[in-house]
Amino acid sequence: MFPKAIIQNVVSTAQILNKNKKLDLYSLSNIIKNAKYSPERFSALIIKVEQPLRSTALVFSNGKIVCVGTKSVKDSEIAIRNFVKLISKANCSSINMQSFKILNIVSSFVSRDI
Repeated sequence: MFPKAIIQNVVSTAQILNKNKKLDLYSLSNIIKNAKYSPERFSALIIKVEQPLRSTALVFSNGKIVCVGTKSVKDSEIAIRNFVKLISKANCSSINMQSFKILNIVSSFVSRDI
């Protein structure tokens, strides 16, 4: 019998804007709690949340969002939806999640034979 894999991290991505639109990451960083934006170091706005799901989003001005830190595919999709709501509320406009996909799943297992 094979050991059960334990998911450590799920990385997912989604597009949240149409192609010709841009997000103002400076203004979002001033409005959203726990958001950090240092364009001289990294081109994305970084948003970290602890509730309802501990996760981190990397939000790019072209509307691409990358979510890391969740422990399941379902939680990753929920986390991105929560980030979209947060950004939509701060941006005062309707933003939709498009083209959600899983990029990577990191897992581990314990082998009793070693």
